[in-house]
Formats: sequence, C-alpha cells, structure tokens
Amino acid sequence: MIEQLIGQPKATVEYLADHPALVPTIAAWQHAQFGYLTPAATLEDRTERLRRSLQKDALPMAIVALSEDGTPLGSAGILAASITHKHLTPWLSSVYVPGEHRGQGIASALSLRAIDECAKLGFDRLYLFTPHSEAMYARLGWKTFQRIEYNGTPLTLMERGASLQQL
Repeated sequence: MIEQLIGQPKATVEYLADHPALVPTIAAWQHAQFGYLTPAATLEDRTERLRRSLQKDALPMAIVALSEDGTPLGSAGILAASITHKHLTPWLSSVYVPGEHRGQGIASALSLRAIDECAKLGFDRLYLFTPHSEAMYARLGWKTFQRIEYNGTPLTLMERGASLQQL
C-alpha cells in the first residue's frame, strides 16, 4: 500500500528506531518547520524528543519514509499527548516532507502508517492538529472536531479511528 502512495516504487515507511543516524536530520526538519509553535524548544530539545521516540512498540514513536537508497523523504511522530489537548491520546505529530519530495503521497503514507501503528498498540482513535493540511487529512478519513488558536496560529484539530478499514 505504501508503495502505491509514494511516487517511488521502492520507497518504504520504517521505524526511526531502525535508523537512529537520521535523528539529527529529522530534528532539524522539525525545528525549522514547527519551531514557531513552541518557540522555547531548542534544536537540542527536539533531538532529545526524537531519541525518546526510538522505539517500535510504545509511545512516543517516530517513523520515517525512505527512498530505495535510504534517503529520508519525510517523517512523523506518534505521541501520547499534544501541546493543545493533553487529555486526548495518541497524537499524530510533526508530519514533515521536504519541499522537493512533496506531492508524491509521502505525508499520506506516513499518516496511514501511524494509524496502523496505533491500531497495533490497541488504540481505537488517533488525533492531530494542523495549521495547513486539513484537506489532505480529510481525504484520508480524518474528521475535524475543533478549531482553535495556539500561540497566534489557527489550528484545525482532527480525529480518526485507528483502522485502515475506514478508507
């Protein structure tokens, strides 16, 4: 299924735990893309958060899309809590695809893999917030349940059952 979504036939989505050398790259991506949401967080903070996500059977967890030659194409995290609604769990977080790899279905593939991982862990729901990608997530079966402003940024909060059968 992932190969059908990503515009590269040999691309895969794997656990970041299997590729710990990519932590600095992904931390830098996240810091550049999402730093405005938590301005007090440093690059070192993000790196440490990713190191805590180097696991395959518990939260927090991180996944990475890789090309056939091992080039990182995008990443995502699955966290127990978010910066907005700490009482809801788990959360798809920090989905990022560098500009040169966008438009190939990589973010969609990461989202779908996160749904699958949550189901494996026994969760029946998954949440996310997005400042810009509501339409993409809606195409994948996510439903908007609230709109808020966080640190001056409008966010759409969405949820989805942790089952790929909803597609």
